[in-house]
Amino acid sequence: MRPRHPASLPSPAPPPPPGLRPSGPACATRPSPARAAWALAALLAVAPACRAGATASPGAPTPEALRALPDRIDGSTLLGRDAQRAAEAGAGPLRVIGADMASDGDRVGAFVEVPAGECMLAMARVSPTIGDVDLFAFEDDGSAFSTDEAADARASILVCPPHPRRLYVMARVMSGAGAVSVGVQGVPVKAADAVARAVGARGRAGDESGRLESWPGLEAKVRAHRGAIGARWEDVRRVALPVGSRTASRIGATLEGGRCIDVLVSPSDEVASLEVVAEDETGRIVARARERGQDRLLLLCSTISIELSIAVRSRGTQGLVAVVVGRSQPGAEAEISGATPIERVTESRDLAEARAAHGRALAGRGYGAPRVSTGAARLGSRTTLPIELPAGCARIDVLAGRPLADVLAELWSDAHALLGRARGGARATLFACGSGGPARIDVESMAQPGPFAVEVRKEPKAPPALVAHPLAAARLLGRMSAAGLVDAAAASGAQTVALDASRLKILPLQIPANTCAEVIAALDAGGAGVDLRLVDTSTGESSLARARHIVSDSRCAGASPVPASIELRLADGKGEALVLTRTSSRAPSP
Repeated sequence: MRPRHPASLPSPAPPPPPGLRPSGPACATRPSPARAAWALAALLAVAPACRAGATASPGAPTPEALRALPDRIDGSTLLGRDAQRAAEAGAGPLRVIGADMASDGDRVGAFVEVPAGECMLAMARVSPTIGDVDLFAFEDDGSAFSTDEAADARASILVCPPHPRRLYVMARVMSGAGAVSVGVQGVPVKAADAVARAVGARGRAGDESGRLESWPGLEAKVRAHRGAIGARWEDVRRVALPVGSRTASRIGATLEGGRCIDVLVSPSDEVASLEVVAEDETGRIVARARERGQDRLLLLCSTISIELSIAVRSRGTQGLVAVVVGRSQPGAEAEISGATPIERVTESRDLAEARAAHGRALAGRGYGAPRVSTGAARLGSRTTLPIELPAGCARIDVLAGRPLADVLAELWSDAHALLGRARGGARATLFACGSGGPARIDVESMAQPGPFAVEVRKEPKAPPALVAHPLAAARLLGRMSAAGLVDAAAASGAQTVALDASRLKILPLQIPANTCAEVIAALDAGGAGVDLRLVDTSTGESSLARARHIVSDSRCAGASPVPASIELRLADGKGEALVLTRTSSRAPSP
């Protein structure tokens, strides 16, 4: 061993204060700062002796050891209060899908499978050290299905049918650092509005994503646009989409059979011109949007369910566009203004196959054998066929054969009075009520020519109110048929109501518990433009729907009955209307 020079050794340590007794040579004293190096070496050399010789004092606490904890945080802590509010409004139990510590730009999320007939509430809640968090629900192709991008520390979205079976729910921290929790809850469709109000969720009718809140004049533009279309619309998408000229930006949209979707694309100031198309799953262009100034409009109706992609491309500069997608109620095409161009998606079959399929659909509904006429529909002209109408009510189906896939049919009496008008894809259905007799039907192709067949069937029942008001009956039954196969007996509860542009007509309505009431008003000859307002008389809440000749709206009751009223008004003139109220039972919310 190399000897140490005496000059390099420190001076002996001073004696300990009186009353302290060392338990070992290196455990007795603490070196001064000047002797730190020597003390450290000495401690290392004699540490085993200290551990062996030192004994814990009786009653002294056992020293705690450093240990690693599980790499997770309790996400229910941040979500608990709002999850409870949602549950009280009708939502199901909370399921935490992600919780972590995060900072600017970090993401927390997971895939969620949503039942087809149910809504999903998704929430992101953060600690006070985070100032802004955004929440997204992405489809499998990466497109944003629903978002909450408001500048807020609380983000919530409510996704309702129709929606993809699987969504990726993700929260992104926009400012700050701290804890982030993301959770989801199942919500019955009936309880969706109450749950959305309870937690301030976006995604319901009339809501915006938050990113569009500062878009100048967007809400007024949407309201004016839909007011001109007519019918009643529910928002399914509101997103701000970046666009460029090289590639198209896309969002998905589901078009259900018997419904329509309305797409409004409004560019920011830096985007000079746009091209907007709807594509099917194969990439085939189904429809092109119409121009209205800088905006682009697309109104698409379908007899079959189809998944669409709305592709938006700038023709020059890059920028942002606001895309607002709404959907109609089933069968609401009849309520859309006749001045609004509609693009249609339909199946195309050979005429014999189309007739056979339609016959199978009507089998067992009490109809006899139809009277059949055939012809060929042409573009730009009308093909006229004489038909004989039975007394009471009759169902007239115009069936299109390939390649005919968009047909307009008008029914006229022998006195040249309009009895009904319908337009459809593979089928246009009209109803005629009255004393019967000779009539004629005019058929025109709206896309490409092709063969068609006219089938006339006598309705088993003819309610007196429908026979007395044939034009209103045709509109009412046509509206009901667009939402599913019906017969004239389904409208036997319709009542005749006199309307005047200078007076408000109010009818009482009682909605039983756990029941939805749908009100349909169809004008007869004489008046034009009808407003329908359903009012909850206990709370004052109301909804408003407008259309030219036929309008509908609905309202639901929860666990308690709802006293309500129906308010009707004509925009111009005087006339009578058939008003039908239909109720449907719904399971009570959990």
